Amino acid sequence: MSTKITELPATAANKKLKLKSLHVRVSLAVATAALLLMLISSYFFYQRIYQSSLTESERSVQQLLETVSTTAAIAAYVGNKELAQEVVTGLTKNDIVIGAEIIANNSRLGFQGRPVPLDKPRYATLKLKGPFDSNETVGEVSVLTNLPLIAKRAKDSAFVTTVSLATQAAGVALLVLILVYWMMTRPLSSVSNRLHNITPGDGKRLDVLNQHKSDEIGLLINDINSLLTTVDNMLYEERQLRHRVEILEHRFRGIFEDSSAGIFLVRENGTMVTANPAFFKLTGKFASVEDVAPSTNIIRDTFLEPDQARGLIKLAIVSQRPCSCDLKISSLEHGEKPRWVHCIFSPAGEDQSGPVVEGVMYDITQRKLAEDITRELAEKDSLTGLANRQAAELVLRELAQNASHTNQNFVVMLIDLDRFKFINDTYGHDAGDWVLKMVAERLHRRVRASDVVARLGGDEFLVILTQTDNRTRVKELAEKLLADQQQPMEVQPGFFETIAMSIGIAFYDKKDDNEMSVRKHADQAMYAVKRKGKNGYAIYSPMGKHDIFIGDKKAVL
Repeated sequence: MSTKITELPATAANKKLKLKSLHVRVSLAVATAALLLMLISSYFFYQRIYQSSLTESERSVQQLLETVSTTAAIAAYVGNKELAQEVVTGLTKNDIVIGAEIIANNSRLGFQGRPVPLDKPRYATLKLKGPFDSNETVGEVSVLTNLPLIAKRAKDSAFVTTVSLATQAAGVALLVLILVYWMMTRPLSSVSNRLHNITPGDGKRLDVLNQHKSDEIGLLINDINSLLTTVDNMLYEERQLRHRVEILEHRFRGIFEDSSAGIFLVRENGTMVTANPAFFKLTGKFASVEDVAPSTNIIRDTFLEPDQARGLIKLAIVSQRPCSCDLKISSLEHGEKPRWVHCIFSPAGEDQSGPVVEGVMYDITQRKLAEDITRELAEKDSLTGLANRQAAELVLRELAQNASHTNQNFVVMLIDLDRFKFINDTYGHDAGDWVLKMVAERLHRRVRASDVVARLGGDEFLVILTQTDNRTRVKELAEKLLADQQQPMEVQPGFFETIAMSIGIAFYDKKDDNEMSVRKHADQAMYAVKRKGKNGYAIYSPMGKHDIFIGDKKAVL
C-alpha cells in the first residue's frame, strides 16, 4: 500500500511533465497553426474554385451556342422548323442544358426540354445573324441551363481541391513534427536523460555526437560540460573550506569550552544566547545554559550595577566597536564582599530577536584588592591613616578643574600645631606620634564625609571643605577645631598636655585661583596667625587684611 501511494504522485508528475515537454508543445503549436492555416486557406480556395467552376460552365454554354449558331441562323433565315428542331434537340443532349428554343420573326421555330421562362432572366442567349448580312438579326437561340448540376459540380470540384490542399498541409505539418522530434526533441531528451545520470562532483561529462559537433546541440553540451566543471571546482573548494571550518570550529569550540575566561553571548534586552562553563563557574548563578530560562535577564542577575553593563552593551551595538570596563558581580559565598570582573563587550551580529553582543569576563578581584592596598599605601599617611600630601594635592587639582566648569566652590584650611615640638622633645617621639594620632582623630571627627583631612608631614595638616563657601560655617568649624584641642591628652601615664594650632583659611576663587595659589593663600593666613600669637585662625584676604581670630580675641593685621 505504501509503495502505491508513493508511486501515484510520481506517475501523475511524469504525465504532467510529458504534457509540458518541448516536443508536445511544439507539436501542438505546429498542429494548431497548420489547422488554422488549413481552415483559412480552404475557405478561400473553396470560394475561388467554386466561382471558377461556375464561370467555366457559363463559358461552356456560351461556346455551345457559338457552335450551333450558324445552323440555327440558317434555320431562322429560311424558317425551317425541322432544322431548328434538330438544333435544339442537339443542345438539350448536353447535361448542363435542360431546355432550348429558337425564335425567328417572333415565332418559335424549335423547342426541346423545359420551356424557357419569358418573365425571368435567361441563363444564356445568342442573337442569330443573317448568313448573307452580318448586320441583320434573323432570330435568337436561348437555352435554360441546369443550375443545380452546375453548382454541384462546382462544389465537388472545390471540395476535392480543398481536401487535397488540406491533406498536403497536414502532411507538411506531420513532416515538420517528425523533423523537429528527430533533430531537436530527441537529442535534447537524450542530453537531459544523460545529464540526470550525472552527480555533481563525480567527474562525468556528456559526450558530443559527431552529427552535433557543429550545431547548437553540440554547443549546448559543451556549455553544460563547462558548467559541470565549474560546479565540480566549486564543490571541491566548498569541501575544502568546510573541512577547514570544521577544524577551526573544533579548535574554537575547545577554546570556548576550556577557556578560563567567562565567555557569553547576550541580546540587547539582557537574555542569554549561550555561555561557556567558565562563565557559570565565575558567576555561580546557574550550572549550565540549560538552567537559564529564555526570559531570564542575565545582565540584571549577574552584575551588581546592571545599568552600567547595559550601557556598555548599547554602546558596543551603536559604535560597532568593543567596549570594556571593570564591573562588580555578587559573591559566590553569602556574606563575602562583591567580586570584580573585567568585561569586554563586542558586537557579534544578530539573531531572530535582534542584535547580539559577545561578552568576555575575567576575575580581577585579587588585582583590585592589590590596587586598593597599593593606592591606600600611596595616598594615606601611615601614622594617622589620613590622606597624605600626594592625595591632598590630587584632590585639590580635581576640585580646581571641576570648579572651572561648575559653581561648586571649596575651602582650604592649613593647620600647623603649636607646642608640638615641646611635647615631642620633652616626652619623646612616641608621645609625639600619639599626639598626632589624637589630633588627626579630632579633625576627622569634626568634618563631613565629603571633606578631606590630610597630613602633609610633621605637625602640618590640611583640611579641604568641599561644596561650600559659607563664611560663617567655616568660622564655626575653625573655632570648634581650636576648642577640641584644648582637651588635655595623656602623653605619658600621669602626664597630661594640651596642644594648640594655627589655622590658615582660604576660599577658592575660580576667577583668580588654582590648586597652587589657594594653598599658598592658606599658608599666608596661617603665618599671620602665628605672628599674631598662635592658637587661632585667619581667613585670607587678597588685600592683605586677613580676618584673624586668636583665642577669645579678634584682630586685624
